[in-house]
Amino acid sequence: MKAIINYSAIFLLLLTSAISSCEKDFLERYPLDAMSDATFFSSPNDLKVYVNGIYPMFPRYHFQGSFDGASNIALDANSDILIGTGASGALLQKGSNGQAPLTNSTWTSSFSWIRSINYFLQNYQRVVPRTTETNQFSGEGYFFRAWVYYNMLLQFGDAPIITEVLNTNSPELYKPRDSRYDVAKFIIQDLDSAISNLGWKNTAFAGVGRVNKEAAIVMKARVALFEGTWERYHGRKNSVYKVSGKTGDDLLALVEPAVLELMARHGSLLFNAGGPYNEAYNQLFAQQDASKTPGVFLYRVYDATQIVGHNFFDNVVDAAFTASRRMVDAYLDKQGNPQSTSSLSLNKQDLTNLATNLDPRFRQTIWTPDRGPQNKLIGLEKQALPARYPLITNAFSSNFAAAGLRLWKGAILNANEWRNGSTDEVLIRYEEALLALAEAKAILGTITQADLDKTVNVIRNRVGMASMQLAAVNSWSITYERNKSFDPTESKILNEIRRERLVELAYEGHRVNDLKRWAVYEDVINGFKPQGAHHKEFVDYFNDVSRLMADGFTSSDAAKCKLTQGVNFDIDAEGYINPFFRVPEFKSGGEGYFIEAGRSYLSAVPRAEIDLYLEKGGVTLTQNPGWF
Repeated sequence: MKAIINYSAIFLLLLTSAISSCEKDFLERYPLDAMSDATFFSSPNDLKVYVNGIYPMFPRYHFQGSFDGASNIALDANSDILIGTGASGALLQKGSNGQAPLTNSTWTSSFSWIRSINYFLQNYQRVVPRTTETNQFSGEGYFFRAWVYYNMLLQFGDAPIITEVLNTNSPELYKPRDSRYDVAKFIIQDLDSAISNLGWKNTAFAGVGRVNKEAAIVMKARVALFEGTWERYHGRKNSVYKVSGKTGDDLLALVEPAVLELMARHGSLLFNAGGPYNEAYNQLFAQQDASKTPGVFLYRVYDATQIVGHNFFDNVVDAAFTASRRMVDAYLDKQGNPQSTSSLSLNKQDLTNLATNLDPRFRQTIWTPDRGPQNKLIGLEKQALPARYPLITNAFSSNFAAAGLRLWKGAILNANEWRNGSTDEVLIRYEEALLALAEAKAILGTITQADLDKTVNVIRNRVGMASMQLAAVNSWSITYERNKSFDPTESKILNEIRRERLVELAYEGHRVNDLKRWAVYEDVINGFKPQGAHHKEFVDYFNDVSRLMADGFTSSDAAKCKLTQGVNFDIDAEGYINPFFRVPEFKSGGEGYFIEAGRSYLSAVPRAEIDLYLEKGGVTLTQNPGWF
């Protein structure tokens, strides 16, 4: 049985304090009544009890679900590398008028959490003396506030920085938004406080499921890289989101010292236990006890025996999001060369050929038919169909993957996980920090082969991928296109590090934020028509009753799988599966996806908040570009 942070009762208290009329600003909420008396903050255990109540803020179903845990949908949706079971409405903006919604749950819930965290940070010092234990919990408080404000930065950019518990008569209650640069610096300041107080993973009081020093360091690198590149690329593009007078260099310079501190402790140690199929990259996300998983620093603990289980197992066998052809084309061959210049015999109409010849992470991310029938896999015998390929039509209630490129990354190969899982959920891992260091140094023009060897090549070595060689990359004669998220004005090595980031962190929720910070979101999305796998091998398989029956289908079930072009599936002019062939925008002559470049990088500030600020405080709360 795993140790679970016991936060249920305290979370109910937090929720009680959070309930108020939607007409009022969340900053008007009062402290936790049950904890506001003078005796509560009197022992280290009081601090632990309080911060335990903030842990539910972390996303549930993060890797396997949505970023904010609000619904069980896949990460990297609304990007170019993931195809849903339907076209993304968020990327079909032609004709939309830009009217801001009345409310926004992120805005309101964020300030609710900020108030609770600020209450803790104003009171934790009442516990004396200061010890390693009390430092741990205070560090968690600073980390939590940084986490909330980072999500505010991602969604809204500028945001009011609140560091005190406000009452109805507090002058700061209707504080204008601080600049995104100041918000980023504030986040980093909080993370520095967290880093100085938190213990390393699995030491002293930084035990199972708790925030640790490693997680705070990676977060610092994440924030510095995000905002530094936002300032760099939006400034160079002169976009409406630029930060005047800022180049991002000061923030990018923070990445290296942070990551070097992490590397001094963890070196090149990554998870390398590949499970029954020897796939360490894949199975990194399928470990029941992440406290024992090297390189996993922040994770959400699940334990079905304590009624905190999950159903991540379903992703392997249910109707699924799928990879796009754009993702497949991004992989280098296994020798480390671009597909366009590869000396290997690559056949893009044959997934098994690609599984053999591309970067090994391709096969560990996307299901390929060389694995055999799905119901022959360990743990899937009773739930999966006897198919070598994912279904691209909804002939059955399970295994439906419209584009044919079913995600395999993080497959949970344990029948006991069926709707009652105890696999811990990865939120922050070491590899992100290594890639952040490589990217920051490439941007600043200081990267060397030694830097690549201790970052990118450590990651590649885990899967047996050819190393990245600076001289070789610089000699390549290939074109880097903005519509594929590259920057032709940047160095080849920087573009290849972007590719490496895409491959390594695929489907973990980084893609949309990367497109936005690189200022290429509209370049990548506008006109994009998602493509799936090449149709030929799917038609050859599912329309051959004898092959299906040999794999275990009955004759009647085999007949349900028949593919008829234009009826239950369709293809584009190149022969690739068109998952949205019924939607006008994606038919021949359709315009594909479209986003408003001057609006889509940030969410709207909710109109109710703008009205409230003006009515109650006489303050104009500014709106984000393109919204009204």
